[in-house]
Amino acid sequence: MAFLSVLALFAPGRGAVAAEPARLEPGADVPPIDLPSLHHGPQSLAALQGQVVLVHFFATWCEPCREEMAGLSRLSERFSKRPSAPAVAILAVDVGEVEIRVRRFFEKQPVPFPVLLDAERAAMKAWQVGVFPTTFLLDATHRLRLVADIPIDWDRPEAEAILDILQADEAESAAALPALPALQTDNGSTQ
Repeated sequence: MAFLSVLALFAPGRGAVAAEPARLEPGADVPPIDLPSLHHGPQSLAALQGQVVLVHFFATWCEPCREEMAGLSRLSERFSKRPSAPAVAILAVDVGEVEIRVRRFFEKQPVPFPVLLDAERAAMKAWQVGVFPTTFLLDATHRLRLVADIPIDWDRPEAEAILDILQADEAESAAALPALPALQTDNGSTQ
């Protein structure tokens, strides 16, 4: 019976861990985040007030998370090169791992945004994350606008267009944002 419970955690077509889906819904108030980070000192969501924020929960052992992290890095670099629009703030939240493991992973695959350490899983629980990876998009007022509990293809123009909508303050007039594009595997299936 215990073996079947463990197998259920790795349901195909989902992220690496599946317990129950994220319960925070668009329009909801989001919990605060105040966590240490690998290279950027203590990080607080409140310090990013007025910026569009992408909060990404992951673990280094999660294969879909690894693939998505590379896409998030490229997205961050594309936004940082834009002269007119401010960069989207990305907070990558590693869940439940010891710092040395996370540090070693990012030595091999550095990213240009803060990697926060949620070793005790407090932020994961507060944000009701049940699947890795899970991403939350917040508008500039930090109202939750979109939740994705599948790996996202951040290299697709649709993903960037959604962030452009949020940055342009068009989110207030948009009833709902379109879904983010799922990351495709090498054989063409979604993860």
